[in-house]
Amino acid sequence: MKTPLLAACFCLLMPALAHAQQAPKSGYWNLETNLTTQDYTIVRFYNDKDELLREERLDALCLNLSQGTPLCRRTARLLNATLAQVIQNPAGSTQLAAQLGQSRRIQRVYAVR
Repeated sequence: MKTPLLAACFCLLMPALAHAQQAPKSGYWNLETNLTTQDYTIVRFYNDKDELLREERLDALCLNLSQGTPLCRRTARLLNATLAQVIQNPAGSTQLAAQLGQSRRIQRVYAVR
């Protein structure tokens, strides 16, 4: 009795799952840091067609997210949330520098020494 019910549910959900897999990507971000001076970071936000949507320069912060620490993951989540804002409204302001500059922990870890 359960098998026909499961098969019916599967048949109903299959088109929805197929449509969800075909959804376009949202985009990505890229960090550029000068390794010799380490006095700034440039964050670039791109859409899924590799078109530059926005570029922001973060002075006095040298972001390095390759360590995998909880702070790096939180900073990456902040960049992902900012990317979602930029994709929805490319002309709007993101205030990324203000958000990163307000966090004393980020300043302490990523600030230029």
